[in-house]
Amino acid sequence: MLADINEDEGSLKGGIEAFTEGSLRPAIKKFVDGHEFPADLFREFLSLGYMGTAYDPDYDGAGLGVRGSAIVTEALAAAEPGFAAIYLCNSAPMTAIARYGSDELKRRWLAPLCRGEFIASFGVTEPHGGSDVASIRTRAVEDGDHWVLNGAKVFSTNAGTPLHGVSTIIAVTDPDKGAKGLSTFVVPVGTPGFRVGKASRKTGWRIAPSVELFLDDCRIPKEFMVGQRGEGLKQILTTLSIGRILVAAAALGLSRKAFTLARDYGRDRKVGGRPIFENQALTFPLADAMTSMHAAELMIRNAACLADAGRDFRRETSMAKLFCSEMAGTIADLATQIHGGYGMFEDYEVSGLMGEAKVLQIVEGTSEVQRLIIARDLVTS
Repeated sequence: MLADINEDEGSLKGGIEAFTEGSLRPAIKKFVDGHEFPADLFREFLSLGYMGTAYDPDYDGAGLGVRGSAIVTEALAAAEPGFAAIYLCNSAPMTAIARYGSDELKRRWLAPLCRGEFIASFGVTEPHGGSDVASIRTRAVEDGDHWVLNGAKVFSTNAGTPLHGVSTIIAVTDPDKGAKGLSTFVVPVGTPGFRVGKASRKTGWRIAPSVELFLDDCRIPKEFMVGQRGEGLKQILTTLSIGRILVAAAALGLSRKAFTLARDYGRDRKVGGRPIFENQALTFPLADAMTSMHAAELMIRNAACLADAGRDFRRETSMAKLFCSEMAGTIADLATQIHGGYGMFEDYEVSGLMGEAKVLQIVEGTSEVQRLIIARDLVTS
């Protein structure tokens, strides 16, 4: 951990690590093996108040900003990447409401989310659209004092779980304005016409269900719009940029987990009567991994500090997300290789880490999208 961590951040890190060591690590394997959402375990986590780490104390948050959320995400991912996924996917709708919602909306939804009364999901990606938010087809039409939403979303993590209480949905309000005709809405669970699809098993984020959302003449009050009409694209881009910092932090945590498993296994493993770590072909890549993790920590810290200071951080967060997610794949692969044949057996924790690493290269914008963002900035700056 960097030397400039302050007292509050140090206490936060210590508290999260106490939870991961005392509760998360001992209990999580059966949920991972069964691809099962750990409802009671996440309720325990919510009861500790860490969901509000980043947000304003006026809404029952801790006020530690993106820096604080990155610390939480990294520590959770170092224990179980899927658990960190539940946390960071809950953070996305909270960020949208916190940054753009009215005071009434924040008190109604952000404050209970900070208190851990329920969790949220984000509805952006659509079946035909992928990373192209400009192609969103979900429509929101005014009808008196309400908006009526129709459409479908995919890959909405946390939706449909026993703790799911609300979703934020991006929809087209002004079709003639293209990408500038998008708006964001809060849709509570239980709203007529709001339906959650069935979760499928994934090779990554195995304990964090990702589902389809269906909106069929779903009526919500006008005051449930987040911010102003037509601000949806700006809200998406900001929320995704902050989310990328947390994905980067999750990738760093996963890398630390993979590194530790590789180091501990390699120290004890002997082949032909000799420790395998006498072979520099194995120890040099671990040295490279340590160096990459240090660089990753600096990149995450820098991007988070820029975000908390209200400065432009889009390029830095894309670089951090790209570097850290690609690093996680490399280190997970290395850890599996060091385990040899045992790395293929589910009895060994390392066996699932390559799938967990791959999902981080896809969510919140693929590696290709991050390179596109960085390259465009290079040309225009």
